Amino acid sequence: MRLARLLSCALVLTALCACGPSASANADPPRCANTFVRAITSSEPTPGVWECLSTSYQSRLQGEGDAVFALDVPLWSNYRYLGQDRNIALFELTVNGRVEASVYNPPVTHVIMAVYLDGSGHVDHAKAATPTT
Repeated sequence: MRLARLLSCALVLTALCACGPSASANADPPRCANTFVRAITSSEPTPGVWECLSTSYQSRLQGEGDAVFALDVPLWSNYRYLGQDRNIALFELTVNGRVEASVYNPPVTHVIMAVYLDGSGHVDHAKAATPTT
């Protein structure tokens, strides 16, 4: 049910963004959400990403520091900010064409990611949802 709400919200926000910049109340993503998404779409360490994670998120990760998400072949290669609903920032992520085809079955080119922020604006967790056709 929550996933359906997120996808519905993403569709509404996408439609709002398509109407022009005045339709969206906040055109820029929250700083830490943007840093996080930049980190998961890059093979390089992302300055500041570790300090943008909540301590509970940090404790759930293997490794630490700004290289914690750096992979030789990240799952996603690009992103677009869709908007924010309370403490959830929504992004459309482009699936990296170099990722093994079995990761997404059936194959998709984009996913919607909800980045959940804690009260101080740090990333607490994130969930990706595969759109259905």
